[in-house]
Amino acid sequence: MRLVLPLLVLLGCQQDPIEVRRSTTNDYNYGALQTAITKFVDAKRTAPAYAELWKTVLALRPGMDRATAQQAELTIVVLALAPIQDLQTKPMSEQIDALALTVWPILLAEEIEADEILRKRDPKLDEILPAKDETVRAYIQRLCGKQLAAECKQVVPELQGQVLSALATRRGTERARNAVADCMLCETEPGWKKAVAGWEELDHAVNEWIFGLERKGDPANWPIAGAASIADPGLPEAEITTTGEIVVGGQRHGGMARTEALRDLRFLHGEDSPIALHLSPDTTIAQVKGTLADVRKSGAKKIAVVARGTYYPWERRIYWLSDTTGVRVGLRPTDTLQLLLHAVDHLGLPGTVARVD
Repeated sequence: MRLVLPLLVLLGCQQDPIEVRRSTTNDYNYGALQTAITKFVDAKRTAPAYAELWKTVLALRPGMDRATAQQAELTIVVLALAPIQDLQTKPMSEQIDALALTVWPILLAEEIEADEILRKRDPKLDEILPAKDETVRAYIQRLCGKQLAAECKQVVPELQGQVLSALATRRGTERARNAVADCMLCETEPGWKKAVAGWEELDHAVNEWIFGLERKGDPANWPIAGAASIADPGLPEAEITTTGEIVVGGQRHGGMARTEALRDLRFLHGEDSPIALHLSPDTTIAQVKGTLADVRKSGAKKIAVVARGTYYPWERRIYWLSDTTGVRVGLRPTDTLQLLLHAVDHLGLPGTVARVD
């Protein structure tokens, strides 16, 4: 006797039932898997519902045989598409908050395989999953500092979530291809191929930005923080590019538009709000002085420069800068910002204002 299991995989606006046939002679948690899938679909395929699905799958895994485990793997990678695609047009910050603890963990983990008596699973493999009550920020920082250190440890914390998004997408694409290739019955069902195509589309989009983001997130793009730096109080930030453009919220501003962009940034966070600048450590003191003059035209009374802690997780810290007051260090205009900050570290206390003249 054969049982027909309709696995509803909603791809785009279509609802294509994908049928998988399996013998009911030995269940091996196959029925429980079927129930979990139905529960996920009934819950509108949301990210929290997906988290409940993969947690159920992991709980069922010890009782699975190889065939059930293969079906579970196929299910996990295909059904992950729905919550990811639903959030694809949202800002990355919203995607990270919604997916980091619900969808990405099981995609980043090892494939679902049957637990066997003669081959014990390494419990460390599950350390990539979030711990109880672990926050999104803590989870991402832990993965990049340990389990996925090779992939994202050399990226500053505020960009690590985007890197994990790319890693989860790449991993999901790879696993979807393998799972469908291992499924003999999937060859006759076009829905499975559509699922792989959906993953490949996501992967292609990731490849357009991930390499640039990894370069941008390198801690070496910031000065190294020392004794005179203080913890970043969360100031509004503007990046100064090597060509002199000002980048605010991802938007580039050049020429006269730079002052207006900085003025808008101040008013957005409060008229008297200081401004933090992201400057390359190789920026010359002459260039820093010119930048400070431009920023003061926007009305900013206090200006900081962002630096990074020496070790992971590359803590954000700031130094106060001024072109009118503060501690003089007697450097040349051709010396670098990094040298200026090192000199202030030797001369001043935390929070000392460095005079750039």
